[in-house]
Amino acid sequence: MNEWIIVLIAGCIVFTTFTVEGIAGFGATVMALPFVSMLIGIDKAVPMLSSLGVLLSFFIVLRSWRNLDWKEYLFIVLHVGLGVPLGLFMMDYLPKEWLIAILVCFMFFVGIKGLLGIAGNATQPKQSEECKKNLLSRLVLVTGGFIQGAFSSGGPVVVMYASRALPEKAAFRATLSTLWLTTNTIMVTKWTLSGTVWTPQLGKLILCVLPFIGAGMFFGDYLHHKVDQKKFTILVYTVLIIAAFMLGSNLICGIMHEKI
Repeated sequence: MNEWIIVLIAGCIVFTTFTVEGIAGFGATVMALPFVSMLIGIDKAVPMLSSLGVLLSFFIVLRSWRNLDWKEYLFIVLHVGLGVPLGLFMMDYLPKEWLIAILVCFMFFVGIKGLLGIAGNATQPKQSEECKKNLLSRLVLVTGGFIQGAFSSGGPVVVMYASRALPEKAAFRATLSTLWLTTNTIMVTKWTLSGTVWTPQLGKLILCVLPFIGAGMFFGDYLHHKVDQKKFTILVYTVLIIAAFMLGSNLICGIMHEKI
């Protein structure tokens, strides 16, 4: 495929998905990953999207830091931080097909659960100390850290906790964006120190899509204050299910191709 066609397609994907995260505070990487990995491979797609995610998260935090819930941020980052090193280790040493299969399952589960939750609740979930501090909630956050470390896509899993702990839209977006800024910065630093990830081709692609992410940043931030959050959350979960289907299909096609 022509290099500039790849740039154009990747740029459109980045613009669309980063607009989504600009509104909701999560979803960019997990929705972009299946499509970008088809263009450049998952080994390049993960660090590319993580690097761009740092820029987006920094922009959102800069714009909405006053809405940040520090107490919830510290609780989330503590548990997610336990899972990130394990995810980084798995990404380096275990078959990537296993990790992709795990990610696809979580994407389907979170997407379906989210849509069913929206259908069954006419109002926003209320914050509950009993709900958000139990063992299951802690395990969910650690699992989100694992997936974040492996694919920079732990957002949907962490959202299972954050949607109840942070029912107010502005606090939800600001707190999760601070979390992604923290985890993605750690991952990008790790890859930089390893000296095995960054290539001139990947660096060029990142530079070429910067205008698209810039447009997505400002458009998403604008829509965050204009679009009804419930309706857009339905769209996010729907796209999440579609992305899981695409990634799963890509995995199956890759396995079949290896057998032929």
